[in-house]
Amino acid sequence: MKHKLKLGVAALLLSTSAVHAETETELFGVKVKAGGYLAQHWQSSIEVDGSNLRSAADANQDSGFQRLRVGLWFTAQISDNVSAYLELADEPNDFGESSFGINQDLAWLDFKLADGVNLRVGNVVETTMNFIRYSDGAAVQGNPMIGNGVNDMITATHGLWLLGGQETSIGKWDWNLTLTKPSFADDFSDESGYNYGARTSITTAGGFGFGAGVFLFDGDVVSCATSTTCVLGSGGSYRSLMPVGDGDHYVIGQQAQNTRNGTAGVIPGIDGHVWQVDAMWSGESIDVPLTLHAFYGQGEDNYSFAGGSFAQNSANFFSEVDAKQSFWGLLARYNFNEKFYMATRYGVSNNDTSGVGGEDQVDRLQISGGYWINDSTLIKAEYVKQNEDAQSGGGSCDTSGTGSCDWDGLVVEASLSF
Repeated sequence: MKHKLKLGVAALLLSTSAVHAETETELFGVKVKAGGYLAQHWQSSIEVDGSNLRSAADANQDSGFQRLRVGLWFTAQISDNVSAYLELADEPNDFGESSFGINQDLAWLDFKLADGVNLRVGNVVETTMNFIRYSDGAAVQGNPMIGNGVNDMITATHGLWLLGGQETSIGKWDWNLTLTKPSFADDFSDESGYNYGARTSITTAGGFGFGAGVFLFDGDVVSCATSTTCVLGSGGSYRSLMPVGDGDHYVIGQQAQNTRNGTAGVIPGIDGHVWQVDAMWSGESIDVPLTLHAFYGQGEDNYSFAGGSFAQNSANFFSEVDAKQSFWGLLARYNFNEKFYMATRYGVSNNDTSGVGGEDQVDRLQISGGYWINDSTLIKAEYVKQNEDAQSGGGSCDTSGTGSCDWDGLVVEASLSF
């Protein structure tokens, strides 16, 4: 695949230097903190290769700068037991590349019920993932990569979030429970149902961590004229967005910046479940600058996307064939010193739906390096390559055809937090 490096790659990205500061002040008798973050990306041409493209236009792209991502956050300590959090963001990879608007991205009221137990009312992060390393809009510095995994199960919506954390003789135990509606918009359409999530993890003093998560979809379709023409009450092409992630940090071919087609789309999130187990190790306690993370999961739904592959497509119809997906991933990060690190992540998703042939796998390899200019300013560079079978749900292949597709590219990111 060719890469049109017309502008000198990272040389044109900002090497901004800033002093990290977090200020607390009192406003109307309430303690208030504020901060924010910015992220700018440049990418080489990420063109899709293969004989079975979802869109022939995806074979053509130039290099360029992505839209600037920006976020502002505020916390307010109302009383000893009540606080609030608000994040406002412009996220072209999530809310839409043409909106140019600041949106409420994440917000909640936080009620302290007991030591280490809080109830949040408002936006809820829905996921089966533990030890999360994820880029969301301009909040990117917790992710050693630039983009996310091909099989990251995560999104946000509205509801209740009960969180707990306690120190035990083994280590730190964390858990949370969620109850939500399956849409960030107010979708109360017939049979939309509720979503239920549970996660738990424990991290030992020796740096080992183990976690598990499960997520349930409790909705249904409203009618099936035939076994392959079932529809949702909202007329949408998904119910819960949790199985397809929350937007990625690549622009692939001619696909829109806020597309989710880069993430494996097998489970439509109507009536089923996803579970995941995680293990990690950090050598920080013994002065080894290495972190390792592995995970495995499966998902099932009583419905699948209509079509011969039962994989992600644009039709608003669903089949009564049960959708099934399995996925796994590995991540490693090594800190050479306080300034510079390198990391790699490899993820795989398989479309295990009955009737799908051997062309059912998508995988993504990411190799990244990061350099901290100061405590708040980070420059990252990443090479990414994705390979897709036609019926994997990866998003670039024509799911009704045969043959594989692939794309790769170089992405550079400058980010600032304050």
